[in-house]
Amino acid sequence: MQLTTITVTVAGKNYQLSGTEEAAHFQRLAQLTDRRIKEVAGNNNSLGAEACAVAAALSLADELVKAQALNVRLRAQLEELQDKNADET
Repeated sequence: MQLTTITVTVAGKNYQLSGTEEAAHFQRLAQLTDRRIKEVAGNNNSLGAEACAVAAALSLADELVKAQALNVRLRAQLEELQDKNADET
């Protein structure tokens, strides 16, 4: 595996990211994070930069946990359907 290193900009600051994913993956993560921080800042004028970043991180973590729970439920449903189909054949 080849290591990719890329510099991205989030909330006006540059960060160097490294990993085995393609550069486009890191760009997408940075854009998503930057957009969420801007949304939080736009909705909460009184929050400082750090508070906006934390609120954005919590919002993204919430989405992740909900998506993981949905994934578990869908996998369970798929297994049930596969078991049912196997029993019918």
